[in-house]
Amino acid sequence: MWKVVSTSREGFSSSMLGDDEFDVTEKLNRFFIDSVDELASSIPAPLGSSADVHMGSDDCIETELIQKYGYPSEIHEVTTEDEYILTLYRIPHGRQGSGINSKPILLMHGLFGQAENYVVSGMFNGSLAYLLADNGFDVWLGNTRGNMHCRRHKRLDPNTKSFWNFSWHEMGMFDLPASIDYVLEKTKTLKLYYIGHSQGGTIFYIMSSLKPNYQKKIILASLLAPAGYFNNFNHPFIDPIIKFVKNMYQVLIDTMYEFPPKSMGLTNLVTNVCEGISFRDLCARVYNMLIGDSSDRVKKDLLPLVLKNLPTVSIKQPLHYGQVRMSGHFRPWDYGKQKNFEIYGTEEPPDYPIKSIKVPIAIYHSVGDNMVNPKDIENICNDLPNCVRRFLVEKPSFNHADFIYDGTDQLNIPILEFMKNFNGS
Repeated sequence: MWKVVSTSREGFSSSMLGDDEFDVTEKLNRFFIDSVDELASSIPAPLGSSADVHMGSDDCIETELIQKYGYPSEIHEVTTEDEYILTLYRIPHGRQGSGINSKPILLMHGLFGQAENYVVSGMFNGSLAYLLADNGFDVWLGNTRGNMHCRRHKRLDPNTKSFWNFSWHEMGMFDLPASIDYVLEKTKTLKLYYIGHSQGGTIFYIMSSLKPNYQKKIILASLLAPAGYFNNFNHPFIDPIIKFVKNMYQVLIDTMYEFPPKSMGLTNLVTNVCEGISFRDLCARVYNMLIGDSSDRVKKDLLPLVLKNLPTVSIKQPLHYGQVRMSGHFRPWDYGKQKNFEIYGTEEPPDYPIKSIKVPIAIYHSVGDNMVNPKDIENICNDLPNCVRRFLVEKPSFNHADFIYDGTDQLNIPILEFMKNFNGS
């Protein structure tokens, strides 16, 4: 029988490493960070660069981005059941609106993402949050544990391994439910709209299937390139890495629990190099290899800012996706047969029961997305009992990141119009 559990209090043992060996890996990790910091300090920021943009250790960058275009902004905090402290940003109405009768909507980012993803493109270049605010929505921008806005806990220190003992399973079990409850309480409403990109779709599947009482709180879920099924995943660079590290999971968890290791120097190094004229094209090519081709505006104007504010994640998040890819099953963390039996009551983790999700779900995906395969989207849509829309962006160069950075008319307008005309219960 499927037991609803949190895996955050399980695992994370350094049993595969002796104390001396673990100490050595910690020292190597520290040496790497210190070396990068020293190298970065020797490289000046390019003239005219945005290197003075705040890294985002507080809430400055988010409110600045919103207020820059004349939108109201608010900062809110919510504490999860397992005591992580999350930051939510709110755009209560558009530039001309009053917020009266605005419909609440929660937007959630993907892996290596944060709330800025939905506003960083600017008012005229595809930022979905501004479009929604100007069209009668009370916009709430969510953040999940571990990103630069959510490195807090009532008891745990973010510089310790115990803080990072989570995957996206815990985000679906704790972060998303807490955020939804908070928004509904503050807006004094019973239901809201939801938009989730990539991992934002993953955690919605988890919450809706394992906490079914939350299904009644969602009017419509619009999932943008949602990550769930990976049977047809064939990324030319990432797929071989997944297969290479499949037997190294525990070592990686024990030695690199925060990924990439937190370093202001690493951030400055990447930003300064990628903003320089000589290396900007090289950085864009690396971006293309990993994410796919994108518009010149994204590569030249947004890429340095995105890299500068790229959050760290728990190493368990990408590794968990790797487990899903290798097993062919969308399911919780696999600890091995013995521990699985202790936690789940079975030797293999049970699949998430997504066929029990009755929430109306609209899925948006693209032929140019090398992270989420159209065939996998078709399969998961067939398994969802109330998949009310499957919208395909047919532009070959529309990649996984373009869903948040370059949506414009080809994506954002269809999302908006479908929500405004949706009459489902």
